[in-house]
Amino acid sequence: MVWLVPVLKTVLTSLDILAIVKELKSALISARIENVYQLEDGSFLLKLRTTSGAESLIVEPSRRLNITRFKYRPPEKPSPAATYLRRLILSAKVEDIGQVDFDRILFMSLSRGGTTITVYFEIFGNGNLVVVEGGRTKWALESRSMKDRVIKLNVPYSPPPQRGIDPMKGSAELGMITSMKADTVRSLVKVYNLPPEVVEESLYRSSISPSAPASALTKEDLARFEGNAKGIISEVSDGRLQPNIVEKGGAPISVLPIEFLSMPSSSKRFESFNEAVDEYFSKVKSDLIGAKRRSPIEEEIAKLEAVREMQASHIKQLEDDRRAHLETGLTLKSNMAAVQEIVEGILEARKRGVSWGDIMKESFAARIASIDPSKGTAKASIGEKEVLLDFKISAAKNAEAYFEKSKEAAKKLEGLKAALKETEGKLEKARAGLMDVKPPIFVRALKKEWYERFRWSRTTDGTLILGGKDSTQNEVLVKKHMGPDDVFVHADVPGGSTVIIKTEGRPPTDEALASAASLAVAYSRAWKSGITAADAYWVRSEQVTKTPPSGEYLGKGAFMIYGERNYLRGVPLSVCLGIQIEEGGFRLIIGSEAFVKSSASAYVRIRPGEIEGAALCKRIKEALSRSLPEDSARIVKAISDAEIMAILPTGGCSVD
Repeated sequence: MVWLVPVLKTVLTSLDILAIVKELKSALISARIENVYQLEDGSFLLKLRTTSGAESLIVEPSRRLNITRFKYRPPEKPSPAATYLRRLILSAKVEDIGQVDFDRILFMSLSRGGTTITVYFEIFGNGNLVVVEGGRTKWALESRSMKDRVIKLNVPYSPPPQRGIDPMKGSAELGMITSMKADTVRSLVKVYNLPPEVVEESLYRSSISPSAPASALTKEDLARFEGNAKGIISEVSDGRLQPNIVEKGGAPISVLPIEFLSMPSSSKRFESFNEAVDEYFSKVKSDLIGAKRRSPIEEEIAKLEAVREMQASHIKQLEDDRRAHLETGLTLKSNMAAVQEIVEGILEARKRGVSWGDIMKESFAARIASIDPSKGTAKASIGEKEVLLDFKISAAKNAEAYFEKSKEAAKKLEGLKAALKETEGKLEKARAGLMDVKPPIFVRALKKEWYERFRWSRTTDGTLILGGKDSTQNEVLVKKHMGPDDVFVHADVPGGSTVIIKTEGRPPTDEALASAASLAVAYSRAWKSGITAADAYWVRSEQVTKTPPSGEYLGKGAFMIYGERNYLRGVPLSVCLGIQIEEGGFRLIIGSEAFVKSSASAYVRIRPGEIEGAALCKRIKEALSRSLPEDSARIVKAISDAEIMAILPTGGCSVD
């Protein structure tokens, strides 16, 4: 079978865009754009607020656009492109999302302050983002002048002309195809505005050989092909999606909105196409960023290897020269009389007026192969070697000259060997550095339960414990989430977190009371006071009220407690922090050692101390990573400091 589809899909097709648009319409219409970031690899991350919560839209202009569940760390300083986009679309409301014809162009219509703005996402070639207002381009990621259109500031935006026939709108003439010299699949790709994978799938469903010559195609074949192509597009446009990632040999090779019969049977199913695209391209993105990070080190290694090869070659040459000069010197030294006879013979012959040519006829010249008068040298056979002699100096000095050359070569060798050792050290360091370069792990944001907006923990039997992060949350917990059978817990110091135990109608266990008290004192002023333990108390929910005594006022998050308080004395100031790792994502949890140990992949104990900020986060991540396999440890390293600080008590800490 002729296979036109690449081994690894690296960009969304027009069919994929159709499926993406259908899902985005359901998820993002009426959403507002809260922020725009440009990430390390040049892609964009749009943060949107919908009626049901927050959504993130990842845009890699040359590859894909989809809702993402992965956590991408934004740069500390926004790029110029992100800054300008914020000016244009921040706080804008999403009015519509669509696809331009059946091309790899998606548009998002926005409104802000009575102004209509359209953002075009061109997911082909090098990709582009174009912001249009009033029919004219206000900003473009890339300004371009092409033969069929221009993308420049203040110039009306126009998409590229449609390539080929859209089977949903028209049919091709059979003669147009059968006159082509190529095979069927390549000919149809040229004629129709269809992705190659859709052409192949349509041929497969039509039982037409893709490798057969186009000239063999019949009218009936073409009708079946067009019918199946329309059917594939209709499956997607009607929402009959079967999102899947196609795998070959256990590795992902493509992502599809529906099942393709022509593709390998091994596939992973997803609830939505956005989810499938998100998982598939996060792997592609990770590999590409990893390659980008490795590239400069690989270039350095290639240069160092070239230098090492040159140095090694030079060393070999010098070693050969040193050895040859030494051997020549020793040969001359052991044949001193014969050498002296030659040099003296040449000089005496010249004194007698013998020409250079006739010298070779002298009796002493039997060993001489040639003479170079201009250089004052003669080639002669000495022992079993042909040696170049300087006839202006004695035999002893000739031997000494070769010994000196051998010494000079040896001296140069010392320097070159030191340089080679230095190069090999740099090469070893660069290779070690390359081994340390890992593709980034994009951590998936796990679905949050309603109670995760509060501080929360559980007991080993599953009892939920909730704590307020501030006075507003304290108020909400008591007013909206404290039931008639629940228990109210607080540190016996002013301020601090209100903690409630969701008893589900059961009496509170000692474990639940101890865990809740531990949270209450940890998230109170006691943590920063330098003490190691503090008191807490608990009461029934009916003892808690917002009604103050006559003439008094209760501020936000403050309550009146009536009746007897049940004290828990000397509650240790410590909490356990653990990490749950699942489905490529993580969740940080806090609580008692019993709960955290039973629920987390790894955990540490936190106590009041002197370590703060980035140093504290680093210490925690190092401690968690030590007991985890490499992949999980890399997830820990990807956790932002802000996420860790958000779950810790306020103040310095120590880490056990």
